[in-house]
Amino acid sequence: MELNIFVPEYVDTTTLDKCFLDKDANFIPIQSEAFLPEEKLKTLDKFIVLEKDHFKVFFYCSKPYECNYQSRNAIMYETKYGYYRTKFEYKFPIENGLRLVKQPPMHYFVRSGNSDTLLLNNATEANTIVEYFDSDDDMDLIRFVEAVKSKPHCVQKYFIVNRGNEYRAVETDNVKNTYVFSSRLKYRIVSTLASGEATIETFVEEDKNLENKLAKPERLSGFKLRDSEGNVVSDGEIFALQILGNQDGYESDKELQFPQNLTKKMRMFYGKDWVDIIAFRDSYPNNFLFGHLDSGVTFTCETIDDIVYLKHKDKYLYNDPKSEFKHINFGNCVPTKEQRIQIHYNDDGNIMLTAWGGRVYAACNWVKGSCGSITFDDIEEQLRWGSPMSLRIVRI
Repeated sequence: MELNIFVPEYVDTTTLDKCFLDKDANFIPIQSEAFLPEEKLKTLDKFIVLEKDHFKVFFYCSKPYECNYQSRNAIMYETKYGYYRTKFEYKFPIENGLRLVKQPPMHYFVRSGNSDTLLLNNATEANTIVEYFDSDDDMDLIRFVEAVKSKPHCVQKYFIVNRGNEYRAVETDNVKNTYVFSSRLKYRIVSTLASGEATIETFVEEDKNLENKLAKPERLSGFKLRDSEGNVVSDGEIFALQILGNQDGYESDKELQFPQNLTKKMRMFYGKDWVDIIAFRDSYPNNFLFGHLDSGVTFTCETIDDIVYLKHKDKYLYNDPKSEFKHINFGNCVPTKEQRIQIHYNDDGNIMLTAWGGRVYAACNWVKGSCGSITFDDIEEQLRWGSPMSLRIVRI
């Protein structure tokens, strides 16, 4: 659905900064004296009317929001895709009588044609202004710098160049200082550059440290499963696996005072707000491991030909390399080499898991308040900014 923008005869749209959403908007010339917004609201829920020094948003109501042109694309985005006036008012506070995003927009320079930013409903590019260039021959960084500096209402330290699926952050005072990244990383990179929370050097340094975040594929000879205190866990010995509570924004582990009448096993499951307990969904084909605050299962290990396998009851934990979901599954058969789960020790004696010979640690992403999806997720943002799942072995 196109967003209707009504343009009075006294507004020159060529003087406005270009916006991504202009390509999906319907600019309609009007005679200001004859235009009645109240009549338009009978057939249109939302529309925009341009003025010389601001613009008005009619959003399910005859009383318009008066808005600053600095945030035109962001406000157009919320007008087009949003549904709630309260959210609109929260996102765009009033400053000097006009609504705006307090953070200045990022300036994009985009190669026309097939660039990634030309996709509709592209949330990362909401708070932006844009200029287009036709070919790589027209990619003149010096000219781009001049354009940015001529617009003090946009971010001045950096700008973004988008060609196809490639993004490039460029420092305005030193165009040789650039950083190339993919669309998977753009939200975090663009937003933190715009806010000043990060610099190009931040991401260059992260690139250097990526290798240290990957698992070492070498297998320890004579491997034995041990708890966090270094004690060997024997085959068949029952234990629980706990996800440490200081991951993904949870509070760090702390000492709890248990009621005296709790058994050792009951204590293990007491106080679930500070430690998350691995659970098992036994519903074919969804027989996989996941994190849950309100339930837990027990495990054992079994050593076969010097390989330690984790088990739940009579089922083996395994990785299906052909699955797109990359879960940790449960099965009746001893896993093949390609299906094995490899166990690694971290510095505190707890364990982390990878596919056999793999370099990506399993991570638990809390998709709901009390449910965590456990996967060997190798997407760029998880490797760069995610936390691997650290598990504590607790004897029952």
